[in-house]
Amino acid sequence: MKKLLLAILAGLAALLVALTLVFVLNTNNDDTPRNYVPHATTEPATEPPAEPVNIRIQFAGDALMHSGPIGAARTGQNTAGYNTYDFRPFLRDIAPFIRAGDLNIINMETPVDAYGNNTRITTWPRFNVPFEVLEALDYAGFDHLIFANNHTVDRGFSGMVATIENFRRAGLAHTGAYESEAAFNTPTVIDVNGIQVGIVAYTESLNGLDSLLTPHQHTFAVRRFNFYDVTNGIPAMVADMNNLRAHGAEIVIVSIHWGAEYVNQPTVAQVRFARALAEAGADIIMGHHSHTPMPIEWHYREDGTRGLIIYSLGNFLADQTRLNPPDSRTQYTKLVTANIRRYPDGTTVMGEAEVLPAYIMRDRTGNTLGAPDRIAILPIIGGELPDFVQAGYLRQRGRNAHAHLLRITGGFDGQPFAPVIPR
Repeated sequence: MKKLLLAILAGLAALLVALTLVFVLNTNNDDTPRNYVPHATTEPATEPPAEPVNIRIQFAGDALMHSGPIGAARTGQNTAGYNTYDFRPFLRDIAPFIRAGDLNIINMETPVDAYGNNTRITTWPRFNVPFEVLEALDYAGFDHLIFANNHTVDRGFSGMVATIENFRRAGLAHTGAYESEAAFNTPTVIDVNGIQVGIVAYTESLNGLDSLLTPHQHTFAVRRFNFYDVTNGIPAMVADMNNLRAHGAEIVIVSIHWGAEYVNQPTVAQVRFARALAEAGADIIMGHHSHTPMPIEWHYREDGTRGLIIYSLGNFLADQTRLNPPDSRTQYTKLVTANIRRYPDGTTVMGEAEVLPAYIMRDRTGNTLGAPDRIAILPIIGGELPDFVQAGYLRQRGRNAHAHLLRITGGFDGQPFAPVIPR
């Protein structure tokens, strides 16, 4: 009997413990055990795939001011009695298209304010143009100047150095002329939105003014080349390109001032040289000197990469209407855009190219631009000049320019002219 009573009491005690545990476990409102870390019920979040980096490099031809437009740009004198100028209106209509680029390059054909205070301004055959030309280029959106051409030493070595100092004063970078051996030996590599772009520039001629440089200055003032000498010329240029690559350049631009003036097509020697240079690794060849636009072509290499050859860009901030008047081919121009793309794996490639045709209009009467002899670089959209140009003969010249540029550049990259979107 006593054993039976003890068994009943033990059973009641066990039941009481069980009921207590149930009560304790159910005091969690969500029925989740304390200190419980739930397992993920969905896939972990992943970062979106990296997008390619794209940059736009734009190229324009010659900045070459003659006496008529210089006179039209004169605004008066400053308090010290020196002449002042404003060339910005000449570029107003084309500026939004230039500003669409990430790096905008133009050939600065002449010395600029070589003697200071806009004194001793001269034009052909030995130029010295006002400082305000640089202010206009900066206003339009250009940020890099090429200064290796046949007029680089028009005002001697000191004038060249003064021009380089004026580039710096205007906040414009440059390539092609150097005041010292150290500057000559410092490669030009520019960071453009994270893509490294190298530039080297050469000229075929100094217009016979070599004697204005000492033998020592000849070793560094400006890079020279001879496009008839592929055997010796290409290796020296390849060494410069390799130096740019060694300093991080992913894209290499080679600027060359060369060939005959006032012609539409490159010579056989130029074609052979340019293609050899592209085959050797030049990504973009920026040609100038003819003062007329020449063809553009892609050069395809065996590894599947390609180089862009611009044989000549023609004039840009310039006027040579005296040649073959009244509608000279020197007034036809183009803004060429190279799209560069770097993929997430680090591969950098040449993308599509774009061509914006334009007409350099000189208004001799002043009826269109407000003052005689002013010029304006006008984009040609859909074969037509901007609507503010009302004179029938000027509108026809715009159509002539479009037709000529279409023949020269015709169907490039699968379109008559690929669009350039203004910024």
